[in-house]
Amino acid sequence: MTFTTHTRALQTSFSRSSFLLTYTSTANPPALFHQERKKKKKKMLLTYSQDQLERYFRHIGYSPKDAEKDDLGRLTMLQLRHMARVPFESLTLHYSKHRRLSLDLEDLFEKIVDKGRGGYCMEVNAFFGAVLRSLGYALINVGGRVKAGDGEYKGWNHMVNIVTINNTRYLVDVGFGSHGSVNPVPLEHNHIFTTVFPVRGRLEYKSLSQHTDPINQRVWVYSTQENESAPWKEMYCFVADMEFFPADFEVMNLSTMTSPQSFFVQTVMCMWLLLDDEKKGQQPEPIGVLILHKDYVKRRIGNKAEFIEHFESEEQRVKALESYFGIVLTRKEREAIRGLPSELKTRCGHC
Repeated sequence: MTFTTHTRALQTSFSRSSFLLTYTSTANPPALFHQERKKKKKKMLLTYSQDQLERYFRHIGYSPKDAEKDDLGRLTMLQLRHMARVPFESLTLHYSKHRRLSLDLEDLFEKIVDKGRGGYCMEVNAFFGAVLRSLGYALINVGGRVKAGDGEYKGWNHMVNIVTINNTRYLVDVGFGSHGSVNPVPLEHNHIFTTVFPVRGRLEYKSLSQHTDPINQRVWVYSTQENESAPWKEMYCFVADMEFFPADFEVMNLSTMTSPQSFFVQTVMCMWLLLDDEKKGQQPEPIGVLILHKDYVKRRIGNKAEFIEHFESEEQRVKALESYFGIVLTRKEREAIRGLPSELKTRCGHC
């Protein structure tokens, strides 16, 4: 059995819509026209160019000649390849001086494709949504709430894509870590599916215990089950009928990347999907996950989880990021974690 994060790519074409600007007689109309064009151009930057798409496909190892013929098959393949090459990670919040995350699509392209990095939910789902939109898929970005350890759903802190294919809507989420879905999931009440065996997922359309008017309120709830005999655990909920705008995610992103209570602010983590590419010419099978979490690297394949390495210093963790995920941090990035609670202090017998 071979594990690889590279495979085929998808090629298609798309067209950008043109716009017509009209204005009434006002002072300095040419300046107004120029300002409106700049605003419109910024709003239209929701897709990537053909050259950018081809560079992304090369990055994830996806070849046009091997692309699936139907839209759902292409989307399924693309999601698997993306999740096996673009890590779900929080590194910038620890290994940078600014510790800020941009949702600008050009910044995301540079980070993910040019630098070989990943990001947390709003970064990778915004990027992947833009890729799909560039390929002609109909979709909206929506917000979600993650269920916290105390059993309550907190404020808006998650992002997913809702993609419509042949009048069927699908949940497409490439940013929820080891418990996330790895294939498009149809929005069907009580739909049960396998994520990475033996873990199963479930979608339900229901009210929450926190709703003050449970009769008239419903949301989609994503739950997981470690195996068929384990209890179901609610992971997050989302609304599929209300599109969130970039400005909404800017507010959500600011809180998630700066709050001391944020999991991503507290935790150095990096993970991606493991695929079985042994059967050439067939869709790869997701078989496990590789996870770097704080001071260890763990690999889970099927029912078996094994700790591969434990770290006792920042130097060891930095080397692990390079050896397991191909992420090379610069000297300035390595130094930026000094003094943070997430820094690994060198252990010794006199400390």
